[in-house]
Amino acid sequence: MTDEEWNGLSTFAQLSNIAGDVKRCVDSRQNFLAGISKKDYSEFYFNKVASLLDSLLQKEENIPRKPEFLDELNELRRFLNQETDGEYILRYWTPFMRFSH
Repeated sequence: MTDEEWNGLSTFAQLSNIAGDVKRCVDSRQNFLAGISKKDYSEFYFNKVASLLDSLLQKEENIPRKPEFLDELNELRRFLNQETDGEYILRYWTPFMRFSH
């Protein structure tokens, strides 16, 4: 998706796209730790989420939500450090995931 296409999406649609990458991040880490997958792509997805959240915060309407979004990114990092579980992470993103298709 180009920057122009991304910027043309509503905030909710952008959050829906980010939620999909959060889910892929969680799934990748869990599948790797469970031995289901030989490779762990969670850092790739984490970086993608961070980049997309940064882009999301370029919209003036989203600036007030910056602490919330950065907190969610920090919680995803805590998940990758095995300080919390995937269910906890996905709870925030679930409402957005329902509309990601």
